[in-house]
Amino acid sequence: MNGDSARRQRLLLMTANVGSLFEEGQRLQESWLDVIAERILSEDADLSVIHMQETGGKRYVECSGQVPILITKLANRIAHAYPMCRAFLDLNYTSPAYTALGSIFFVHKHALSFVEQFDFARKQFVSLPTEISVEIRADGLENESLAVKRKFPKHFWPAIKWGRKGYLHTRWAVGEKVLDLINVHLFHDESNLALIHENPSLYSSNRKRALDYVINECVLDNDDDSRINRFIFGDLNFRLDSRTFLNRLTEKAARRDKMEDLTQHGSQDLLKDDRVTLRNDVNASEQLRRTVSAVEFRKDDGEANENCVLRIEKKRFDYFNHVKLMTDWHSYLEDDKEVLEFPELYEMEIDFPPTYPWSEDPLDSGVFMKTRAPAWCDRVLMNKTAYDSLEKHTTMYESIGRHTCMGDHKPVLLAITLL
Repeated sequence: MNGDSARRQRLLLMTANVGSLFEEGQRLQESWLDVIAERILSEDADLSVIHMQETGGKRYVECSGQVPILITKLANRIAHAYPMCRAFLDLNYTSPAYTALGSIFFVHKHALSFVEQFDFARKQFVSLPTEISVEIRADGLENESLAVKRKFPKHFWPAIKWGRKGYLHTRWAVGEKVLDLINVHLFHDESNLALIHENPSLYSSNRKRALDYVINECVLDNDDDSRINRFIFGDLNFRLDSRTFLNRLTEKAARRDKMEDLTQHGSQDLLKDDRVTLRNDVNASEQLRRTVSAVEFRKDDGEANENCVLRIEKKRFDYFNHVKLMTDWHSYLEDDKEVLEFPELYEMEIDFPPTYPWSEDPLDSGVFMKTRAPAWCDRVLMNKTAYDSLEKHTTMYESIGRHTCMGDHKPVLLAITLL
């Protein structure tokens, strides 16, 4: 590496759940490309990184072929400043180890001489091509020497369908700094109702188990872990504390469980007063899964729609004042507590709206969908070594595309200068 490596390096780390981008009409891709390309060029970092989750989208069998095309378009837009693009895409949906993760790296033309990537097989850093190149590695990531991809073990959650969740790990040298960049997609909340009727930490405890697994795997892989600047960024699926958040929204409302009578009335709904004590054993939990169709919080006993403050179903979260959820997010930011389960990880202060669940309709993109409670799912975390290496006053941590339809997740970036 030459003398340029002695100067302070600028990094741009972005995470984007792109599941909404890949569909037959590709209606969101151009606006998404505009926002991402503009931000990469304006930051002018030495190394710009995008960690993607859900590449190929929900219809990944039909749409996974769109992913390399999107990456190539982005690379071509910024090639005058970033001639080197390298992408690792897990698109083999027929593999049992399929994660749908994608990690994309753009190296600035001024940084090609002092950025190297680690070869895990050879256990050494290797130089990058100096000519303009777009490398897309999408086949056989299980055997890729420049990246480590893992799907989470099935025993983490044997009771549900094994989804596309895991991590993709690369290591880089930027000047004298060694960086572990880990793309992670953690488990989501399968049911809004389960957070009320069952263990409120049902899903968060599983996310903790998975992220602890990632951290332990990466630490074991390092001979001298104390010098590694580790950044973990992706769709961590962190959710608000359901108890404190619901109490905040429904302070003066009474709760009612909407019950479905499966024995005699088929789909007929029955109201059950929430004062009835529900048993906490497994059989009671199974019974509730079968019978509770919704939970409502009402201002009084009336049945009029205007009396309903909040209605929660398995995949519906319908608050009477959705505008307030978008504009008054500072009031419930303190309910974002899941990150506190990882005291060994650091995060810059959040000063941006929830990143999920935004409308996927480009004609009505400035609203939350009424599917889930708002949450800061998309995050950039780091270890102490990385946190201590940051020039704090030049650090930016924010969501992007706030006035553009980026899909149901807003991408999040961390722009940093390494001391």
